[in-house]
Amino acid sequence: MKNKIIKYLSQPAPVNDKPWLSVVLCIVVVLFILAIFEPFNFTLDSLGQFWVLIGFALTTMLVSSVAFVLLPWVFKKFYVPDKWTIGRSLLNNVFILIIMGVGVVCYDYFIVMKQLPQYFPMGFLVDLFATLTIGIVPLSIITIINQNNTLKRNLHSSKEINQMLSERVKSLSTNNEEFITLKGSIRESISLKTENIIYIESEGNYVNVYNKQDDKITRRLLRSTIKQMEESLQNYPMFIRCHRAFIVNKNYISNTKGNAQGYQLTLYDISQEIPVSRTYLKSIKDALQ
Repeated sequence: MKNKIIKYLSQPAPVNDKPWLSVVLCIVVVLFILAIFEPFNFTLDSLGQFWVLIGFALTTMLVSSVAFVLLPWVFKKFYVPDKWTIGRSLLNNVFILIIMGVGVVCYDYFIVMKQLPQYFPMGFLVDLFATLTIGIVPLSIITIINQNNTLKRNLHSSKEINQMLSERVKSLSTNNEEFITLKGSIRESISLKTENIIYIESEGNYVNVYNKQDDKITRRLLRSTIKQMEESLQNYPMFIRCHRAFIVNKNYISNTKGNAQGYQLTLYDISQEIPVSRTYLKSIKDALQ
């Protein structure tokens, strides 16, 4: 059970690529909830209360801008699209709810209500819980919109790539006798026909080189990095970096699929699907064209 949960949380997830739209949506939803449902003893029945409502909007704009715009800009390594997972997304959403909830409740308590210190602890926590509950609504809407937009974009890109694949001439039987020597970091190396290398996968401090030989797929382990492999193959245009952990031979690409989590390549003679990062999507399109 534990392993299943870890595996699920480790699956890739779409990154929010429209942060300012998320900020606007949060403001609209908060204003709608306050004006229609009137929580926290708020009643929109006077000009003074209207300005209180504007204050809530400005507070929401401030804290949501911090959550959706400032944090991804400051902590760029945490928000890397290629490493974004369901687990990181859930953790990020919880954090967003907390800072938005604290911001809105602090505005309500210390500026609108001017609450006395003796009423602070329990009442503050109750209202914070209510705010977090309300905040789930806009955050859920943002997540759904982001997933749908990502799905549409990925399906469209996959359709374009598959169209390119259908128009190209398959060139697996070129009888190319050229060999390449891939060198490791401890004076080890392997020599293989370039046309027989299907793909290379990073595994810690090693790389797995998948090679087709006599109609059989072999795996050769080499102590090296995917970056070193990319440099070794830079003069061979059939090899494309498609992910931080994968290099593929474009002549073996048979199909591509897109979903809300990203792209996957299907290769001839291999059952495993190869992930494609958005970072390298243009490189694949250019190589296939």
